[in-house]
Amino acid sequence: MNQRTRTRACLAGAAAAVTALATALVTTPPAQAAAGACSVTWQVTNDWGGGATTNVSITNTSGAAVNGWTLGWTFPGSQVIGDMWNATKTQSGANATATNVSYNAAVPAGGTVSFGFNVTYTGSNPTPTAFTFNGAACGDTTPPSPTGSPTPSPTGSPSPTVDPDPTTTPTGNLALNRPVTVSSTESPNAAGQAVDGNGGTRWSSLYADPQWIQVDLGATYPIDTVRLRWEAAYGRAYQIQTSTDGTTWTPVFSTTTGDGGTDDVTPAGASGRYVRMSGTARGTAWGYSLYEFEVYAVKPPTPPGPDCGQAPADPQANSKARNLICYLRTHTYVSGQTDLPDADRVQQLTGRYPAMVAFDFMEYTRGSIQTQQVIDWAKSRNGIVAFQWHWYCPRGGNYSAPCDFQPDLNNPSSKLYQDIDLVVRELKKMGDAGVPVLFRPLHEANNNYMWWAKKGQDAYKQLWRLIYQRAQLAGAHNIVWVFNGMASGQGTSLASWYPGDGYVDLVTSDYFQSASDFATTKAVSGAKTTGVAETFSPLNPNSDPAWPYFVVWASRDWNGSGKDVAGLWRTAMANPRTISIDQLPDMSAW
Repeated sequence: MNQRTRTRACLAGAAAAVTALATALVTTPPAQAAAGACSVTWQVTNDWGGGATTNVSITNTSGAAVNGWTLGWTFPGSQVIGDMWNATKTQSGANATATNVSYNAAVPAGGTVSFGFNVTYTGSNPTPTAFTFNGAACGDTTPPSPTGSPTPSPTGSPSPTVDPDPTTTPTGNLALNRPVTVSSTESPNAAGQAVDGNGGTRWSSLYADPQWIQVDLGATYPIDTVRLRWEAAYGRAYQIQTSTDGTTWTPVFSTTTGDGGTDDVTPAGASGRYVRMSGTARGTAWGYSLYEFEVYAVKPPTPPGPDCGQAPADPQANSKARNLICYLRTHTYVSGQTDLPDADRVQQLTGRYPAMVAFDFMEYTRGSIQTQQVIDWAKSRNGIVAFQWHWYCPRGGNYSAPCDFQPDLNNPSSKLYQDIDLVVRELKKMGDAGVPVLFRPLHEANNNYMWWAKKGQDAYKQLWRLIYQRAQLAGAHNIVWVFNGMASGQGTSLASWYPGDGYVDLVTSDYFQSASDFATTKAVSGAKTTGVAETFSPLNPNSDPAWPYFVVWASRDWNGSGKDVAGLWRTAMANPRTISIDQLPDMSAW
């Protein structure tokens, strides 16, 4: 059976956003290590003069799996590391190391792991020329000398030697740095960037149908999984084809309903030396664009975490995010309250503390950061963290102001991107501290009140995907993505604003006690979990539908709601079916 796992990039929902993002990347010739304990791809993805962002991919070429890794190098210039994601940094003078975090310690033989970081520097930002992997030298990594204007090579990065008659089935990504050819290229997004192991670079085609990309694996292998990591410009109708000679092709998978994100295609019984994605209908007005085109003879490992029948939107979601998704999927009436003082008030009223507290990123882009307070609360109380974002318009005004944000979707230097990246960095800090987060961006999609909803559904979805994509590029894999609108009483349906399964983990409604709200939200969510993300009325298990969780809005508005909110809290917490914080599992063990 063909299985397709989707990952949406909340961020680049619009291919325009993605195209502009990619053209803004500053690319240096990848530093490629010689044979040794590892090969390293080092790529500067953004350089603003005095500072830069770098993505690093390590392939384990030691011939044996490792559990725990450290990559070491010496900076040739004055670089000082700032933020690092997907690894833990150390630096002493020019000497630096990156060490695995808990969820990416295991690297199989032939497997690849990636991390990234920001640096500041004076003068220039030269690439390191030597690396060690767990103390073993990777060899010389001097990049090739530039020869003027770069000319994309159809073969991508140098290819590893392949046994033409393999007798064993290899693990890891067989397409990594292998020769690749394409039907067309939209410069500067060259073909080789789809197989370079770098999630921040991509191949993109011209804006026409049909288009294709194919990789030569060097030998014939069984094909267990083909992973397509789409940029916002994705294929709606495409085939996966295999060949033994590069001339005669056999379709092994076909779809006409692709919706982007990350597709894991698992064709039964397929094999081949050459593997091709052949697109016949684009999903956007742009071309076809892939961050990575990966091929596996053995099913790639998934991050640790439970299997409860709902895969995360982010296929790299860490174990804590996966456990949180599964916990909410298998429980009902998990209680929540906005703001810490109000959660304390609930405990004073009822003797029980809500299981979840919702915080707000509203003031983050205006200089007020509370991340450490949230981490401290989560660690001391063992509670579930949720965040909404009353985002002030990046062009001026509050969260309900008119805001012509669409021109900024394709401008990575805009305040829109800066705001997103600031919030994503704080989310990642929580992840690095072991805190998963229910993140509810762009909330109340269909009420036409917030600025992000005033330009219609398509612009809303583009912005959502842009946020998702920026989180992916930053390595923030502790996020549970919460889509939110209103199930009833609005001019447009909740379903018409839905960004897509590959970008969403939970579908939630702001609940106004309509008898139809639960069924409407379930119809939108399909197989995904639902919730009540904002309500004035704590749910009563004796009378209300079995929503997995609910969050009561701030107490400053309790009196204006027309309800006896304090009394309803007493009723809810008197019911043993309402889950309070003391009933949660030990999330530190997730």
